[in-house]
Amino acid sequence: MSELEVRVPPLDPADFSAEQAALVGNWTHLTFSRVLVRHPGLYRVFVPYIAEVIAKSTLPPRDREVLVLRTLALGKDVYEAHHHVQIAHKAGLSDAEIAAVRAGAESLSEWDKLLVRAADELVADQQLADATWAGLGARYNQPQQMEVVFLVGCYNVMAMLTTCFGIEIENDPETEERLKALRQYT
Repeated sequence: MSELEVRVPPLDPADFSAEQAALVGNWTHLTFSRVLVRHPGLYRVFVPYIAEVIAKSTLPPRDREVLVLRTLALGKDVYEAHHHVQIAHKAGLSDAEIAAVRAGAESLSEWDKLLVRAADELVADQQLADATWAGLGARYNQPQQMEVVFLVGCYNVMAMLTTCFGIEIENDPETEERLKALRQYT
């Protein structure tokens, strides 16, 4: 599939059923929502899961974004990465740090390298090495270690969805401003 092939086009909000309109709510400008709502049952399950692992996460926002950006890079995602670069900036990452995380560069801090390694291991092996698990445990409690696995798993699925369905980035300054206003998390 070419990167530009749209397999599942976004649904026009004017064509939403009452159920779809209720599910999407204020997020009608988000292409991702307008694509996923074509399957209301999965939307009803998956979108709250995303909110749980991102907006309600107990992981430090910067750490969370390192894990997300690396996972999306491994999945060759463009759509979600576009959005998470903005979130990563809000969480304190510089453009150079974002590029280094996405590339898995050696120039990263030891902690960031550990987070990158965690994402790499989970995506490649669906497992964390004992040393990686222990390294995470140096800063995280056990529920946070578990959150790392849930987060990387979620964004691995997100990369699959966006690339397979051909979800296109919103190229509209008004949409960007609405997203900034709706995102209440870092």
